[in-house]
Amino acid sequence: MKNTTRPRRSIHPTLVAAVATVAIGAWGCHAAPVQKPLAGGPVQTGPGSLEATRRALEGTWTLQTLEVVDARGTHRKVKASGQLMYDAFGSMNVRGVAEDPALTDTLVIDFQGRIVIDTVRHEFYPADLVSDRPVDPSQIVPISPDKVRRYELSGNSLVVTYIDKDAKPTAVIHWSRSAASAAPSRP
Repeated sequence: MKNTTRPRRSIHPTLVAAVATVAIGAWGCHAAPVQKPLAGGPVQTGPGSLEATRRALEGTWTLQTLEVVDARGTHRKVKASGQLMYDAFGSMNVRGVAEDPALTDTLVIDFQGRIVIDTVRHEFYPADLVSDRPVDPSQIVPISPDKVRRYELSGNSLVVTYIDKDAKPTAVIHWSRSAASAAPSRP
């Protein structure tokens, strides 16, 4: 019978030290970021910019008129009152009461949450508007959260037209800046 035992190989100590040094060195290095940070420029604050629009909207507004638009495009004034408050963080709070006897139970003006403003189209969209009043969605069709809101903003006047998926107006609300809420000025 032959001896089948293999001779034992020894690992050279210099090789062990080199492998350990490379492993420790690699472990201590941080990986570079996959993407480099984007170089930011100055925020636009001039007329028509998002910042200028936010500043102009900021404050408290009082509802002047509410008109509901029917399928034929006829505007019907609804007796209503309310306030719209917009803050520097993009949050909007709208509270109101439809005082028209025909609409008291069917038109709720009660929303709060963030909005996204499109300054090119002069529209804003609800990002997460909610209402603390339980409402049947079919009852608030003219001003429901799914509507795009087209705005016209000039000085102390804000006109918001609610637009449906067919690009037809469903309601128009005229707001005026409250006397105690002048447009804030920032440096």
